[in-house]
Amino acid sequence: MKTTKLLAAVFFLFFCIASVFAISEESVKAAYLERFTMFIKWPKPIDSYTICIYNDDLFAQTLQKNYSSHLFNNHPLKVISLHEGDSTEEMFKCHILYFRGSKPHQNEALLGALRKNNVLIISDDDDDAKRGAMIGFYLQNNAFKFVINQRNLENANLNASYKLLNFATVIEPTGGAK
Repeated sequence: MKTTKLLAAVFFLFFCIASVFAISEESVKAAYLERFTMFIKWPKPIDSYTICIYNDDLFAQTLQKNYSSHLFNNHPLKVISLHEGDSTEEMFKCHILYFRGSKPHQNEALLGALRKNNVLIISDDDDDAKRGAMIGFYLQNNAFKFVINQRNLENANLNASYKLLNFATVIEPTGGAK
């Protein structure tokens, strides 16, 4: 009986710790998304940001909740949840398209079209920055970091400030940071 209670207590503690980590990961990534908008320049002025979250409704809800009472880089925010099979036209409405647990590089034609529409493509996999995404997250020493593919950014007519590039691992640098 004591073993069962001990196992239940350990399981509960593990569940609580895992929940705190998940909340903290979501909050950190939401903050990163906002910070990216401060240091990325789009070709046209932005009146309000549209961020699309691919295959993660929970994160989309968290992001919407976090920014429902205050502005996202001094602009209103609209969050759209996207799923496999949704119309690609929805993706063209995004300023940022964030792939969570998906592989954006699996559709090169779509990536090319998104770049032509100045969509900032971010992935939870840093390797995706080598394959078409502009920014990829990775975990190192219990801290979230990111890699930026500067060539992919510039191919989408997006420019990253040198301030952002200084905090990133930059691949395919172009020398065009402003």
